This record gives sequence, C-alpha cells and structure tokens, in this order.
Amino acid sequence: MATKRIKNDFIIIGLDSFGENLALSLQELGHQVLGIDRDREVVQRLSDNIRELAVLDATDYETLASIGVDAFDTAIVAIGGDMAQAVLVTLALKELGIKRVVCEAQSERDRRVLLRIGADDVVTPDIESARAIAYQLTNHVPQATHLRFGSQIAIKWRPPYPYQGTVGQLMAGYPEDLQILLMAGRDVIYNPVPDTPVQHSDELLVAGSEESIGWLREGNRPRV
Repeated sequence: MATKRIKNDFIIIGLDSFGENLALSLQELGHQVLGIDRDREVVQRLSDNIRELAVLDATDYETLASIGVDAFDTAIVAIGGDMAQAVLVTLALKELGIKRVVCEAQSERDRRVLLRIGADDVVTPDIESARAIAYQLTNHVPQATHLRFGSQIAIKWRPPYPYQGTVGQLMAGYPEDLQILLMAGRDVIYNPVPDTPVQHSDELLVAGSEESIGWLREGNRPRV
C-alpha cells in the first residue's frame, strides 16, 4: 500500500451507504481514495468499484498506524450509526496527526459530541438530505442557509421572538465566539457595536465555529 500521498487523497473509514457513495463520488472527481471497513464481505462487494480497499478494525490505534494513515491529509469517519466506534476512531486519527477529520453523525447531539472530541467537521447526511427533499417538495427556501470560510461558518439568523434589547445583551447569552457581521433592520449596519439596538424582526449575519453555529441553528434561546 502506498505511503506517499498528495493533498487531495482521502481515507474513508466505514463503507456503508454514505461511505460507499462518498468514495465513488470522490473517485469520479479524480481523487485517490482508500476505503476501510472491518466487514470483509463489504470490502469484497466493493472491490470492483473502489480501487484501494483494506479490511481492518479502525478502532485499533496500532493497526491504523501500521498502514500509514498519517500520510493522508483528510480522513472521513463514515460510521455514524455506531457512536462509540466513531469516537474511538476519531480520537485515534487525531492522535496520528491527521490534519482534517470529517465525521458522519446521525443526530445534532452526536454532531456536537464529535466536534468536542476533536473532529474538524461533522456532516449529517440523513438530516441534510431529508431537509433538502422537504424543501423541494414544498418549494420552501431554507431560512438559515450558510457560508463556510475555512473553519468558520456564517448564517442569516433572527433573534428569538419577542427579543428587544441591544446586541451586547443578546449575544451575552450565546457562545462567545459568535460574531455579528451585519444587521439589517430599519438600517443596514456592518459590525454593529454592543449598544446597537436590535429586535426579533431584524436579520443578522452571524459567524462562528461550526459547533456554536449549530447551537444557534437549533433554536436555543440566550441564557440571559
């Protein structure tokens, strides 16, 4: 197995429906992919479609180290259905020095846990695809579309009803890394200062870490 990799090579651990389709899509885009699963039958079934495969238990740190996974810049942990296993694999990958570990989660709670233990990014394909289908069926435009800038995410967001106060008072109840970049109410204000008046009908462009933005998007109210 090759130990020298280029930046856009990927290792995918877990070859269920999500892991398999992701591997095939990355290959179609011209990337090299190493697929790993502990089920030999799964690996054999995919051997004609995924060019590089391995059968092993990725929760075993020594086994992962022995195949040179640290040569990859990005690893995807596609075992969201087994949270305990996903946590062990994520911890092992970060210990081995993988620069970017992306995890699959099946709930918002699991997503937060994986971010806290060191995952660089977490995707929820079941939730995201269900939302996309719901929007398509109802011709609905999602309220909180987001933009990604490196490890930061920015979303359009409104304060909870019936909030009325200042920006400083509002954000004091939310994670500290969240920043309001723009506010649109009666006027459009860039980088509003803490004493800027704000109310529930105003639209805000808020940026922060994925974990904090996720907390905001879940509809949590400020703590004050």
